Amino acid sequence: MAWAWARGWWHAVAACVSVALVLAAALWAKDPILMFLASGVSLFCFYVLGYSVRKRQQPFSPSLTHLKRHQYENVWNSLAATRELAGQSAAGEHEESELRRSVQNTIGNLLELASISSNDEVLEIGCGVGRVGRELVPHCRSWTGSDISENMLSHAARRLQGLENTRLVLLRSGRLKEFPLKSFDVVFATNMLGHLDEIDRWFYVKEAFRVLRPGGRIFLDNIDLESDAGWNMFVKDAERLRSVERPPYMPRFSTSSEFVTYVSRAGFEGIAVHKRPPLFVVTGRKAR
Repeated sequence: MAWAWARGWWHAVAACVSVALVLAAALWAKDPILMFLASGVSLFCFYVLGYSVRKRQQPFSPSLTHLKRHQYENVWNSLAATRELAGQSAAGEHEESELRRSVQNTIGNLLELASISSNDEVLEIGCGVGRVGRELVPHCRSWTGSDISENMLSHAARRLQGLENTRLVLLRSGRLKEFPLKSFDVVFATNMLGHLDEIDRWFYVKEAFRVLRPGGRIFLDNIDLESDAGWNMFVKDAERLRSVERPPYMPRFSTSSEFVTYVSRAGFEGIAVHKRPPLFVVTGRKAR
């Protein structure tokens, strides 16, 4: 999305420079016709400037303000109407090379903090276009990607062609009822729980405990409201969205204590908080 912001600023700068040049030429020539034309051009340039400012105030397109936040399936199917939009919605990138590059820190965190190994059967909640799964499969026995959006899974299936130890599952219930008791060694959700209401975050954590085998590990992350980087992001979003309706997919930042509460109440042990600005990561283990 950075290029879109840069383009918005370019429009604004071009408009201001154009106004200055046209008015300077008109005043220098003292020609009535030229003055009239200059006024018209100035009005047009100011329109472009105003349009650019309004575009910069919009958080993302499409706005989908006709949908409610809890309509997760409809929201994310809309945000995955095309391959490009799906990548932009899931990771802020639509080029394949950028998608793969954007996930490297997450892969490092998963290998380090969830101790994923070649013997592990791994479940990702909210896998989107398979951004993480495509890079994680060489490090585990199997990766199962689950998502509420059928469109996201369609794009993921195309990206994962040829990888034999992958599986994609549509979550029709909004929970993990598609999976039996004690069926995974690791369950993780990255860049996902921030898009959910708190009640739904809790339900997924509780379900993760059910589908994990004894000794299984959980890994959850979100933007850390207590970190300087996370707080700065929050303040910028607050300013940018002050005069517009907030879209249903806008992430909600949180604190590690909230996620620690979910994980501990679900029954996990050995809970730890890891700071990875602007993220926090909470990990835990199911007793053997």
